[in-house]
Amino acid sequence: MLVERDAQLSGLRASLDDALAGSGVLAFVSGEAGAGKSTLVRAFAEQSAPRCRVRLGGADNVTTADALAAFHEAVPEIRPRLDSEGDRVSLFAALRGALGAEPTLVILEDLHWADEATLDALRYLARRLDGIPVMIAATYRPDDVSAQHPLTELLGDLATAPRTTRVEVPSLTLDGVAALIAGTDAALDPVALHVRTGGNAFFVSELLAAGNMALPASVSDAVLARLSRLPAAAQDAACAAATLGSAADASLIAAVAERGVDAVDLCLDDGVLVAGADGIGFRHELARQAVEQGMSALRARQLQRRALREVEARTPEDHRRIAHHAARCGEQETVVRHATAAGRRAAQLGAHREAAAQFRSALQQGVAGIDRAALFVELSYQGYLTDQLREAITARQHALELHSLHGDDAAVGEDERWLSRLSWFLGRGADAERYATRAIASLEPHGETPALAMALSNLAQLRMLAMDDAEVTRWGGRALALATRLGEAEIQAHALNNLGASALMSGRVEEGTARLQQSLDVALAGGLEEHVARAYTNLGAVAVEQRRYGPGMRDLEAGIRYCEERDLDSWTRYMQAWRCVALGDLGRFEESLAVARIVLGASGVAPVSAIPAAAAAGRVAARRGDDPVAFLSMAADLASGTGELQRIAPASCAAAEDAWLRGSPVEIEDLTRSAWELALDHRDPWALGELAWWRLLGGVAPASAIEVPEPFALMLAGDQAGAARSWTEVGSPVWAAYAAALDPDPAAADRAVRTLDDLGARLAVDAVLRTRRERDLPLPRRPRGVARTNTAQLTARELEVLQLLAQGLSTPDIARDLVLSPRTVEHHVSAVLRKLGEPTRARAVAAARRAGMLDAA
Repeated sequence: MLVERDAQLSGLRASLDDALAGSGVLAFVSGEAGAGKSTLVRAFAEQSAPRCRVRLGGADNVTTADALAAFHEAVPEIRPRLDSEGDRVSLFAALRGALGAEPTLVILEDLHWADEATLDALRYLARRLDGIPVMIAATYRPDDVSAQHPLTELLGDLATAPRTTRVEVPSLTLDGVAALIAGTDAALDPVALHVRTGGNAFFVSELLAAGNMALPASVSDAVLARLSRLPAAAQDAACAAATLGSAADASLIAAVAERGVDAVDLCLDDGVLVAGADGIGFRHELARQAVEQGMSALRARQLQRRALREVEARTPEDHRRIAHHAARCGEQETVVRHATAAGRRAAQLGAHREAAAQFRSALQQGVAGIDRAALFVELSYQGYLTDQLREAITARQHALELHSLHGDDAAVGEDERWLSRLSWFLGRGADAERYATRAIASLEPHGETPALAMALSNLAQLRMLAMDDAEVTRWGGRALALATRLGEAEIQAHALNNLGASALMSGRVEEGTARLQQSLDVALAGGLEEHVARAYTNLGAVAVEQRRYGPGMRDLEAGIRYCEERDLDSWTRYMQAWRCVALGDLGRFEESLAVARIVLGASGVAPVSAIPAAAAAGRVAARRGDDPVAFLSMAADLASGTGELQRIAPASCAAAEDAWLRGSPVEIEDLTRSAWELALDHRDPWALGELAWWRLLGGVAPASAIEVPEPFALMLAGDQAGAARSWTEVGSPVWAAYAAALDPDPAAADRAVRTLDDLGARLAVDAVLRTRRERDLPLPRRPRGVARTNTAQLTARELEVLQLLAQGLSTPDIARDLVLSPRTVEHHVSAVLRKLGEPTRARAVAAARRAGMLDAA
């Protein structure tokens, strides 16, 4: 009986209406265990069946989650692809195609138990629902989702997605409990029942099923009391079902119970078990756990052994479940064999946390020798992929010890190279360098191998990050030559990237760009997604650092499109962060802030992405007279722990600019001291140039010996007119205005102040006038400000999107017209809706017409 769920059903029906009209929807349905999420979505599915195809799938917690289990159940036609060697993007695209072939409702239950591959597939689908008649309703328990849970990251990533909605299933009220009692013959007090159960729908129904008995002390007691009323054969069947965990067919349950199928029928008749599309099981996981925990240890072990034999005989390919039952009945060799196979299958499908759990399980069985070392290697790699870096480094150290004991020097070298990489991620620079050199020494006696080539390239990467160009050339050149002779495309891409990035940072732009472009071409040809992303990132980010905004923006936008299409979110965020920097310097303040909010609002954003985004957002906010403290503090706090100039310099320059804008230039020397010393050590010309400029405004005379790029050199030399022309050629109106602002010529200063005012940099105008006054320079007239017809302060790109929305174009149409990715268009659409304060596209267009914005755009 469904009570007090009309509002939730109404919301789900409205979402289905939108989905079937071609605007796909993802609805997250949340509630505590037993709140009635399953009952709600099953009722919704039943109501929706006449309107569309209904597909059901879900996860379970009997053992580690099976890779893509929920979609494996819901979309069985993709099963052949699960066992193929194709890439995940093709698999996810096929999944979208299968679901979108006809109007479809997909119910995915218990996402709090889902594997990472399932969550990645859901992320992929959620971002590509436009244009397909599909609604996905996914249930989860908030209490089972910690801050580190992969589902938390998914929920954060999709928090602002336009086709995602939330439905909360609350506890029943006293009236709801009374309504349930009224539908039974039970003579129970509604108030007492509500107090005892807290309004939890499952708890209420279980206590009602106990009939006229006195209220048991716990729901577990209620479940077991209900079970005790059944004949012995039916009790055995229920215990067998609890042992098997997920839904199973009647014959399997009966075989494990060593009873006839009629014993299963008795459980169905009494409601202890229920039949569903995917088999027979318990109505709720809490009931299954109560039965399982109520068994004696001996009985549980006997049932696990029977389950193992039956599952091995019926589905020998189900390594995950076989390993689970084997572990429960103590068959260690079987656990090792099947847990290892299950882990490798999960890893292949991208369920890396589940793969790690399987490898841990195999290691716990006491496997010895070289096989144990191999398992540690696999566990370490899965830990690396899932940011469980401390476990990853510990596992690899164990592998190193075992390989050393067996005298396998080649494997030792591979271990040392990986320990170098893992140490760098953990901020252990000295360990990273030590392991890197040891890896080369261990591998060189074995001749020209791919492992040696990668070890050489790894050391080159460390030297590149330390801005040691000579050593990058030495080690990277050796790595590239060896990888080329061996035909190792991935190592070639890696080495070319290190060489190119180092050349760029050293000022050899043509050489560096050519190397990075070559790395990109090799990676694209080989389908090496991470190396493609890394090439685009270094091409774009270094160009922006060097104020080559045109090529920088081109490469960043191309890289973002590539990574968005493949859901490479960490790379996307990093490149978006550098777009924030460029947009701020180009005077596109609203766009810079909008992108920064996307980056900083993402769940689990890495510090390397947060630092440039926060610094850029802080600068824009400060220039406009908004409060920049939160942004600037974030950038400074995160940068200080890295020790890297490329992180510390942006945060330091942002803080220095803010001090000048606030009229506190005396703070600048302290704010820039550590960055200045690092920049001197590394001789980074662009960092030195900007830092020297802010320090000059703070009263610190620049060092005469430093070499800085022309725009800053002219500013530091007092040639403001020449500097303004140079910055105009570079393409930055902000820096051109800053240079001209201190020009003795009042006409030049007047143009600079008007430029800043047109950009909305109110506090920058105040700072220019104040600085000129302090230096006894003639003051230009303070601008009165121009009234904007764009009352919502949409960016130029957002106005373009709004115009196309007014023409009735869909997201794919707009993406094609503006040469953007659909996800970028969705971000712009979300910003338009937020700024106009409207919930839908149609209402946003109507509001814009009333405000005259479409005519003005």
